Amino acid sequence: MLDSPPNNPIMAESQNASKSVLFPATGIANEQYATTGPYQVTTTAMVGKCENIGGIITDVLKSINVLDNSFKCTNNFPYGNNGLPINMSVYYPENIQNLSKLPVVNFVGGFTSNDGNYYDMAKLWASHGFVVIVSSNFVNVTPAMHVFAAIHAAKLNKDSQSPLYGKIDLSKMIVSGHSAGGGASFWAASFPESALHLIDPELKVVGSLPIQPSPLALGVTVKAPTFILTSALDYIVPAFVPQVWYGPQTQHIPVWSATATTGTHFSPTMEVPKNEFAGITVAWLKYKGYNDSEAKAYFEGSNYKLKQDKQFIQAPFLYQVKRNGVAANLQ
Repeated sequence: MLDSPPNNPIMAESQNASKSVLFPATGIANEQYATTGPYQVTTTAMVGKCENIGGIITDVLKSINVLDNSFKCTNNFPYGNNGLPINMSVYYPENIQNLSKLPVVNFVGGFTSNDGNYYDMAKLWASHGFVVIVSSNFVNVTPAMHVFAAIHAAKLNKDSQSPLYGKIDLSKMIVSGHSAGGGASFWAASFPESALHLIDPELKVVGSLPIQPSPLALGVTVKAPTFILTSALDYIVPAFVPQVWYGPQTQHIPVWSATATTGTHFSPTMEVPKNEFAGITVAWLKYKGYNDSEAKAYFEGSNYKLKQDKQFIQAPFLYQVKRNGVAANLQ
């Protein structure tokens, strides 16, 4: 049975974060994909210790085990001396000039987050052959940063002075986010193609990956296949909230959902060996970005491997791994 949530969500995260660390990421997806991919990664992100007012807060949260000691920040206010809380970082294989066009992941962090918080997960994704754009405006509850990141991707792809010139496959964009940014990814996956083509004629969203998404969006307008990830030990966005809110609204598109057994709200900010979502997110990205047959096996077929992964709750329960009828009919 799941623990009964304490009244204070932060203290609940403190009590359960240690469980996430005591029980490192496991399961078949993590065994297969939660390791550095075939590419070394270059990034524009300059990360280090969290400073300023935000740094004091993160140090307190580390001291009570809400945040992992590996938690990183860029130099943007309130975590550094840059006066603007708005920032965008790009990750990509360092030998991208020798590669074909790569799919792009458009990721936005949670409320009050800093783009450097997701350094390890973004670097992992890029090492598997993706251009990854991580952005934040500190609030992140609207799809504004997803839009700005899409514009930035299109600009980099057309800039002959950019190392990414002609190397971003804009027809294969996966929108993603964590917490507030996860909620915003539902909005970002709802734009009609006519709106996307105002940014670039090639732009197309082929998938959505909301991680522990806030319920501040709607699912009825989403147009892309969606994989919703939640955590059993998350008391900031409890697992039942996204599943109950978004599940009934997304019966018109393929949707999968899974709840990590030991994950907390801050699992996506942890080092890869501690991040319960690391492997399965790589599988989803390879499935939607490359139509990779091994990754596809986690989501399609009568014996799809997500349903066999012990990292996620499998027993009949509200939180069990599930896919809707549209997803189940995919071949």
